[in-house]
Amino acid sequence: MSQHQYPPSSDPQQQVQHPAPQQPTPPGVRRIAVRLPVSPPRLTYALLAAIVLIYLYTMTLTSAAAQNEFLGNWAKINEAIRDGEYYRLFTSMFLHLSLMHIVFNGYALYIIGRDVEALFGHARFAIIYFLGGLSGSLASFVFTDAPSVGASGAIFAVFGAEMVYFYQHRKLHGEMGRRHLNQLLILMLVNLALGAFSQATAYKIDNAGHIGGLIGGVVLAWFIGPHYDVQADPAVLGGHRVVDLNPVQRWALPSLVYAAALAAVMAYAVSA
Repeated sequence: MSQHQYPPSSDPQQQVQHPAPQQPTPPGVRRIAVRLPVSPPRLTYALLAAIVLIYLYTMTLTSAAAQNEFLGNWAKINEAIRDGEYYRLFTSMFLHLSLMHIVFNGYALYIIGRDVEALFGHARFAIIYFLGGLSGSLASFVFTDAPSVGASGAIFAVFGAEMVYFYQHRKLHGEMGRRHLNQLLILMLVNLALGAFSQATAYKIDNAGHIGGLIGGVVLAWFIGPHYDVQADPAVLGGHRVVDLNPVQRWALPSLVYAAALAAVMAYAVSA
C-alpha cells in the first residue's frame, strides 16, 4: 500500500465456531457453526476498475509533459487547495504514478477491500473508504508539503477497519480471528516502517496520508462497523443465526458526525 509524493488476508470466514477448533472445548460450552451475512464486494471491483481505467488513460497521453499536466490538474497540491481547489483532496485518491504504484495499491484493495465490504456491507464500506481516504488526504495536506497522489490513504482506512472488526469479534472468530488480527498488526507496522524508510530515498511514500487514513478507518469502524452476535433461532438450519446489533438506525448518526467534523477540520486547515 503506497501513496507517493508527486514531482495481505484471506476471504471472510462465512462460518465461525465457538470456541476455536484448535483448542479443547471447555466444560459446558457447545461448539456451533453459523453463517455470517456477507455481501458481494461489488464496490471494491468498481473502485478497482475506476483507478485502473484512470491510470490507463494517463498512460495513453502521448508525452511525459501531457501526463504530468493531467496529474498536476488533479493531484493533492497544497498551494492549489489553499486557492480553493478542494476537490483535489478527493481526486488525488484515484491517481497513480507508475505501474508498480497501481499494482501494489490495486492488489491491497482487492485483498482487503473484498473482506471488509463483505463483512461491513456496501454502504458502510463506502463510508469508510471515502471518508477515511479524505482523512488521509487531509493529513497529507497538513503534514506533507510535497504534492502526492494515490489510493493508499483510503486503503489504509479499510485496513484499519478490518483490524477493528477482528478485535471486536475476537471471541466470535476464536483463535483464527486472533491470528489474523496479529498478522494485520504486523503488516501495518511493516508498511509504516517502509514509508518512514522511503523518506531517505528518491521514491518517497506519503506516510502522513497513510496514518491519517488508518486513524479515520479505525474511528469510523469502531462506531459504524457491524457488531455480530450469535442468537438462537429455531427457524433456521442449525438453530442459530448471526445478527448485527449495530443497524443503520444506530450507525447513520456517527457517520454524519464524522463527516461534519472532517469538513470543519478541512475548512480550518485550508484557511489557516
